Amino acid sequence: MTPAAFLKEVKSEARKVLYLLTGGEPSALRRCLAAAEEAVEAGFRDFNFQVLDLEAGQAGHLTAEAATMPFFSPPRVLVAKNPPFSGEDWNLLADYLDDPNPSSTIVLTLDKLDARLKFARKIKAADMEVDCSPPKGAALSKWLADEFKARGVRAEPRVCGRIIERAGGDLGVLMGEAEKLSLYLGEGGLLSEELVRRLVSLAPNANVFELGEALGRRDLKSAVATLLDLLATEHHLPVLAMMVRHFRLMLSIKTRMSVLGVRRLGRDEAVNLGLHPFVLEKTQPQAAQWSWAELKNALKALEDAYRTLLTTAVPPRMVLENLALELGAAPKTAD
Repeated sequence: MTPAAFLKEVKSEARKVLYLLTGGEPSALRRCLAAAEEAVEAGFRDFNFQVLDLEAGQAGHLTAEAATMPFFSPPRVLVAKNPPFSGEDWNLLADYLDDPNPSSTIVLTLDKLDARLKFARKIKAADMEVDCSPPKGAALSKWLADEFKARGVRAEPRVCGRIIERAGGDLGVLMGEAEKLSLYLGEGGLLSEELVRRLVSLAPNANVFELGEALGRRDLKSAVATLLDLLATEHHLPVLAMMVRHFRLMLSIKTRMSVLGVRRLGRDEAVNLGLHPFVLEKTQPQAAQWSWAELKNALKALEDAYRTLLTTAVPPRMVLENLALELGAAPKTAD
């Protein structure tokens, strides 16, 4: 079950007697636990909502609480975060599921559950596990778009992909960017790529696509500006590696298009190339604009720059600026 499905189900008459939230992604856990509390009528939460601090051997205490009928209006919701239960505890919970109190709902959080347990098999069969693992790839862009939506701001997954490229994939950092940009735009605002470019800083540890994309477009102004931004925080060799990576990526995409005999690859080809679909979408038009000879010359220029950095005393900034100018000034030819 997804967190979104849980948020809807736990507040409905279809809620289950137990849910296990696994994966540990903080924002998903926070929303799910808030929804579990909101499932209890506001005026009776002091009586019908309880967070239990349990230790090993206390599964019986949990089931006893769950067997207690709610005060006046169901449900009664019990939350236990990461209980250090033994195998015997989990077996006791599995037995409870054979004859549970339908007026109570137990919500457990756990990073990972041993799949060999009888309890694990039962909750999977009953669809009681909520996967709160950190999102990746396209799911991460969708997650970030939902963060903006929750703040009243419209952001397409494509634009969210741009934020991820610049800021990296750390969820805490991305939530901070969502908060910052939402406050800047105000409720009802529309997030643009230009605003992301201006307000989201390039993270030193991010898989930065910005420089390579500017070079791929032969956009000299953007390429040099981005290069200088990176050199302000990054060592010159990782920056060169980013440039090499992008041109090798264009070569891989161009090769794949040639093998398949197509001018454009479908999104499903992103998996075969080990790419995020957004990266494939943005890169293949660039690959089509570079001839085989131009890509060969670009890779040679990148290799020469690497040798210069390692074997001479020429300032790295000068070497990389000259490289960017050489790559960006190449004539536009397609084949």
